[in-house]
Amino acid sequence: MSSEGVESGKSLRLRSVRTRWQILALQIVATASLAALVLTMTSKYGECDEDFIQEADGENYWCPAFEHTRGIVYVEDSFERESILPDFITGADQVGNSSLLFPTIFCLLLTGAHAYTSTRGTKFRRRLRVGIYTTALLFGLGPFLFEWISGMVTYRQAYIPFGQNLDIFNHADRLSVPMQLMSEIIVMGVVFVPVLFGLIGIWNLSMRSIVATMSYVVMFIIFHALLTFEAVLDSVQGIGLKPLPAQIGESSMFGGLVSPLAFELITISVVLFLFYESSHMCIRLFEYVAMLPESARTDSEHIRMFQTVLNTHLFQLFGVISLATLLTAIALDFDEILITVISEFQPNQWSQQVNDSLELQMTYGKVISAGLFLLFVSMARYLVPWQLVLGWFESLFRGGSKKPVSDSES
Repeated sequence: MSSEGVESGKSLRLRSVRTRWQILALQIVATASLAALVLTMTSKYGECDEDFIQEADGENYWCPAFEHTRGIVYVEDSFERESILPDFITGADQVGNSSLLFPTIFCLLLTGAHAYTSTRGTKFRRRLRVGIYTTALLFGLGPFLFEWISGMVTYRQAYIPFGQNLDIFNHADRLSVPMQLMSEIIVMGVVFVPVLFGLIGIWNLSMRSIVATMSYVVMFIIFHALLTFEAVLDSVQGIGLKPLPAQIGESSMFGGLVSPLAFELITISVVLFLFYESSHMCIRLFEYVAMLPESARTDSEHIRMFQTVLNTHLFQLFGVISLATLLTAIALDFDEILITVISEFQPNQWSQQVNDSLELQMTYGKVISAGLFLLFVSMARYLVPWQLVLGWFESLFRGGSKKPVSDSES
């Protein structure tokens, strides 16, 4: 069998690369990571503070948490009007995670529409943008301007359309519908902006959308931490966000390695890392293929090299994710590991008191523990040949793969 026969039916044209199972696997992994990220963020950052709920005294309330149905109901009560967006888009008539289903499907449809318009010409996209902007302006300001201009023509006088003594000269209520729609879009965007941008980045190969999703999630976590900090809560009232527990909790999961709170935070970081790496890997591979000349896209050597690089990326992706997850768990529990080791060599009352101290269980205590672990690893790099170890693991993973057929065997 010749080398061309091994690669028969394969090429490095963009349409052929899109259908490779490795590329599809990376995109599916990135999509699953995005879904897991939204579900974990909703469960961890989607609740309001209990004191804030009690102050509402049974009335509808809203806080800038990672949850949208509560905000939709609050907007409806504020404007005393049903939601402008249909319930099958907002998911306001659903409860729990099912409220995320139909809005996510709508984001998938928008992703498909974005993919379709991106393949069209510049003139079509320009006309589409002009049409969308024109429709938004006509819907938002059209009724208001029409009623105001008609009133000035009818009464033959110029007047300001709000703040008048007579109701016939006040037309500001015509702006309540677009204001309500804008409020609903903002509330929906709190949760589904990263979903929409993430799907566009994965399936339409947009690195800008991937970075936008990453930036949004990180900024939300940062602002949530800042707005729920005790010093900020003492000076700013009425935010309503539920703060994370100050204590990291007892390590009771995976053989006493992580606590439930730390596991949820690790899950967010891991799925965010997995989403970025898998989607970024697809984009880099497509950029590489797009830069190849036409003659190289059907060359057997380039095809074989691309296949090798693709398989190596897959092994490295899951290897790095697994190693990063394990090291993060060890870093958060590094203080207890050190004290346990010290107690084994020299058991005394001091080590037990330090292990039971409240400071080590606080968040900043775990940050110090992770810093000590980073210092330990940075010192160990001078003692352990990491390149040799990683190379051995890589050869172990690739050892079971099928070897290419040589020319002599063919």
